[in-house]
Amino acid sequence: MDTATDSDTKKERVNSIPGDPLCGKILFLSDWVKTQEKAAQGKECLPCDISTIAPWYRDLLKKRGYKELSEKVNALAEGGPTNLEIAEVLDDVRESVKDDEDTKKELLTYDCMMQTYEEES
Repeated sequence: MDTATDSDTKKERVNSIPGDPLCGKILFLSDWVKTQEKAAQGKECLPCDISTIAPWYRDLLKKRGYKELSEKVNALAEGGPTNLEIAEVLDDVRESVKDDEDTKKELLTYDCMMQTYEEES
């Protein structure tokens, strides 16, 4: 499910949801946030507000019995972490459940929703 490709000596960390045309290439959240922040060129990066999916991660993990991981995500609400810090924790949490395909797929669906969402004009 995970692949890595060389692109100008930089590794692109990618996940996918097999059979889902919209979610065929899902960047790790931390890589996606870096890309979005760079594109924002120092302006506020509204699409980077990764905190919107943290509660989804927390609730799913709690429901699936991953209490410690759920608490780790819940702790993000304290201390005002940056979008990149939140993304790094969510990446780590998602990789921690990689042997639970159903849970990982749902978490990847959240990642995909975050990366494909477009605000209405």
